[in-house]
Amino acid sequence: MATDVISLIKEDHRDVESLFERLQKMPENRPALLAELAAKFIAHSEGEEDEVYPVLARRRPEEKGEVHHGTEEHHEAEEMISQLLGTDPESPEFDTVLHELIDAVTHHVEEEETDILPVLERAVPFEERVQLGRAFSKRKAEVLAAPIKPRSRTKDELLHQARELGVEGASGMSKDELISAVRQKKQAQG
Repeated sequence: MATDVISLIKEDHRDVESLFERLQKMPENRPALLAELAAKFIAHSEGEEDEVYPVLARRRPEEKGEVHHGTEEHHEAEEMISQLLGTDPESPEFDTVLHELIDAVTHHVEEEETDILPVLERAVPFEERVQLGRAFSKRKAEVLAAPIKPRSRTKDELLHQARELGVEGASGMSKDELISAVRQKKQAQG
């Protein structure tokens, strides 16, 4: 049975939610679960950014802002995953960053499923979405075959986002300080 890209994306979302649940409930399995989450999340993100988002931006130019926002959220989540990969899974810091990651990804999934995917469904006929699903799956497979490498936003991207959020003193901050300030500001804004 042919599966369109929207169904594949939603399946990935449910898979990540399941991994989050297991990461919380099975701390003894965190190293393996985190490696699985990192690989799957990065593959999913790159599949969307390389195959799905460009199609949506071409078909619906007014959605370029949403597409850019979705990409920023992917990169922010990958930064948190990278931080988790370097943190002792039994430490309180791990739990703190894991909860931040869960909140960020849950927010992203809700926005994507209520804002982006319905527009994609209206903009792209079913048969084309099936072809897009194949391209999305192929790209994910390519990423999964390579070593796990979470991406990070550039300092310029972080400065731009910090300014948009009204972070004071952003121009004098290091990249790590910007990451932290942007994350804190977004959490404060809810």
